Amino acid sequence: MGDSDDLFDMYRNDRTPKRALTGAALATALSERVRRSFALMDSLCADVARALAQARYTTRLATAVVDRSTYVRLDRNSEGFRDYLRGWSQQRAERGSGGMHWEAQILVADHRRVSAEIGLGVAFEWPSGDAGEAEAFVEFWPTGQGVALPADSRGFQRALVACIVKMEEAGTLSSFKGRS
Repeated sequence: MGDSDDLFDMYRNDRTPKRALTGAALATALSERVRRSFALMDSLCADVARALAQARYTTRLATAVVDRSTYVRLDRNSEGFRDYLRGWSQQRAERGSGGMHWEAQILVADHRRVSAEIGLGVAFEWPSGDAGEAEAFVEFWPTGQGVALPADSRGFQRALVACIVKMEEAGTLSSFKGRS
């Protein structure tokens, strides 16, 4: 019965709150969280583009993003973005608070090369150090749908398709019908 003592210890250890991240560890976690989340959204947009290839839609996450706390627009693929993100995450780690909201756009083009933008609001969650926690909450402005990433990646893709369908219904975009 010595095993039961180990199980109780494991249960107690699982139930005790994890130490909150602070200082440089928090700044690094914040910076990585932003980069990872934007990279995941980029990947999910590419998956949707592949799925909608027959309808001849292309989708991609725009490279420009906006920090809502300062309204600074940055190219997320640039060295300037990495530098900005280092300072951004360091400031929040030192203060223990601060704006964590960003704006982004998904660019959608149909077979006629007509393009439209889908606005996104991205709120980054404060890292606690727990594995599997939500990293970002993304709201699709045209529909108001919101999803938590990375857990609800399928929901992100569904929300993107719902926005495209809404633009089709409004006549903004048109899927390729092919020859009948």
